Amino acid sequence: MIDTFKKYLSGTNLSENTQESYLFAVKQYHKRYDDKLTKKNLRDYKIWLIENFSPKTVNLRLRGINCLLESLGKEQWKLTFVKVQQKLFLENVISEADYVYFKKRLKKDGEMSWYFVIRFLVATDVRVSELIQFKVEHVKAGYFDLYAKGGKLRRIYIQKGYRKKPFLGWKIVSEKVAFFF
Repeated sequence: MIDTFKKYLSGTNLSENTQESYLFAVKQYHKRYDDKLTKKNLRDYKIWLIENFSPKTVNLRLRGINCLLESLGKEQWKLTFVKVQQKLFLENVISEADYVYFKKRLKKDGEMSWYFVIRFLVATDVRVSELIQFKVEHVKAGYFDLYAKGGKLRRIYIQKGYRKKPFLGWKIVSEKVAFFF
């Protein structure tokens, strides 16, 4: 059954990571219930997931099982997802006062490269993982296009003040790569 499901997944538009995740869920199910695909076993599996994992993980595994059920033509057996409570606030965000203090300390300690990195991160709302992808051409163009999950485009604009020729924070390593020094 797993080999058949693997072949089914390879014919979908799902990413390789998603396919692996779905296969993991099906293998986990089969490890607990052998090859006995019944409504009762499916309900028991869902309860076991809820008792042992976070709601996001539960829903991910249930998507894998539901995909298996689709591949077998048993859509009527699909399991419902658990509700995930969304937080109405951001975690791990520093206050304005902490940001100002942090910048002041970096400047006072002579850590100008980090000073400019922090200023740039805040000014552009860019993530650190995205910052390391910036190239000279992006700085010159004034924006950087990133493609996120689901093929969504995220455009990061670089303010004019950060694009001025000798901006102290940029070090041009080559025509292709720009780093903060």
